[in-house]
Amino acid sequence: MDIYVIDIETTGLDGWQKDHIVEISIMKANLTNQKIEQVYHSLVHYDVTKWDEEVRKAWIFEKGIIKLDKIQNAKKGVKEVSNEVRKILTGKFISAYNNEFDFEKFLHHEPWNINPETCKIKTAPCIMLATTDYVKIPSKYKKRKFVSLSEAKKHLLNEDTTSIINNKELEMIVREYGVHRANCDAFYSACILLELNRRKRYRIYPRIYYAHSMQIYKSKLEKKEIKTIKKIFPKAEIINPAHYEKKWKKLSGKEVMAKCLDLISNSDIVIFTAIEQDNKDFLGRGVYVEVKFAQEIEKDIYFLKEILESDFLIDIYNDDEWALKFSIVKKKEKKN
Repeated sequence: MDIYVIDIETTGLDGWQKDHIVEISIMKANLTNQKIEQVYHSLVHYDVTKWDEEVRKAWIFEKGIIKLDKIQNAKKGVKEVSNEVRKILTGKFISAYNNEFDFEKFLHHEPWNINPETCKIKTAPCIMLATTDYVKIPSKYKKRKFVSLSEAKKHLLNEDTTSIINNKELEMIVREYGVHRANCDAFYSACILLELNRRKRYRIYPRIYYAHSMQIYKSKLEKKEIKTIKKIFPKAEIINPAHYEKKWKKLSGKEVMAKCLDLISNSDIVIFTAIEQDNKDFLGRGVYVEVKFAQEIEKDIYFLKEILESDFLIDIYNDDEWALKFSIVKKKEKKN
């Protein structure tokens, strides 16, 4: 399977309308053989004499990463480059080191129109977020610190990394451009994606932990809930703790819970269900601990009732450790 990894260099961080893409590179990363192929690279021509002074003195020009006259003299304008890029990416899985910046701020908009509506692209998970979840650099100010591309290279890549070994010739070519150039950054982003995938930490389709009461393990209700999850996420891998019952039979309750929390750590989404009684939704202690842990490590969490709910509150209902009604799930009240 191939993922097309994109990197853009821009005149600023504000995005579409104010800033411009001045260079773009696309690498095709094959998840099976860990090979990378460069499929596109171009500077983008603009008449820089029409830019205001702030844009002409953008960081990328001031630092000499790309010279202003290179943009003025580039052969292809934005219309030609955007048309070529759209043709390459139509119907493909695409990613970048920072999907929010590259796609949402720039490529989704005119004149590029690289979005699901115009060219049926399929956005793969953000490489930066996948790296951040795996590397876990501590921060004083946030629960997690976003890992920069240079930090990701230090933590995940070296001369013995498979994606580096398999693509040495291409690495030598892109390194001639220098750091912060689109070719170089797209290549190393692709290497990081492949290494994360090799370590089973980059998934195209989500891994979902299904948290539910042991009371409904192997029941018709469990089958119904799994069927509902599969309808919403048809290609997801569903992790069902009920499948581990026999394997964990000799473990203590605390050891089983530790195993479950480890499965949650290695999942992308947690979907939990409740036991309904007297028109109320109750959680036992086990599911309560799982959901609270998922919140602490900032997983995407949904409560499955008739539909998936992301706005919910969980309150202690009965703090008896083994109570089946240990806690209660409520919808958040909307503020006027």
